[in-house]
Parts: sequence; C-alpha cells; structure tokens
Amino acid sequence: MTYRDIDIEHVRDAVRNPDSKNNVFDGRIRVKKKVGKKEIEVIYYKDDFKDKIDEYIVITAYYL
Repeated sequence: MTYRDIDIEHVRDAVRNPDSKNNVFDGRIRVKKKVGKKEIEVIYYKDDFKDKIDEYIVITAYYL
C-alpha cells in the first residue's frame, strides 16, 4: 500500500462500506469503493482465528 500510495482510510472505507462486494476464492472477499475521482479495489479476508471482531487481513489494494 505504501508503494502504491494507497490511503489507509480509503481501504477502511472500502471494507466497511463497499459499493460492491463479492467472494472470489478460498474465503477471500473483493470490494470496490468510489473515493473521489478514483475507485479502489481491495481483496481481503476476515481473520477468524482471532477473537477480534473487526480484524481483517488485506491481501492487496489498488486504485482502478
């Protein structure tokens, strides 16, 4: 995310309030969110192995 200059708030917003959301494979979820003039896509999965309710592992994030 640092290399791609991705704003962490854009990632959080996409995960919490996506414009679109679908399962891709092996428990991973793809979300898209319009942020200003850009659209961000995030692929993540929920870490069910921990007791934390709102913990997610981000696989990748990029602006389309």
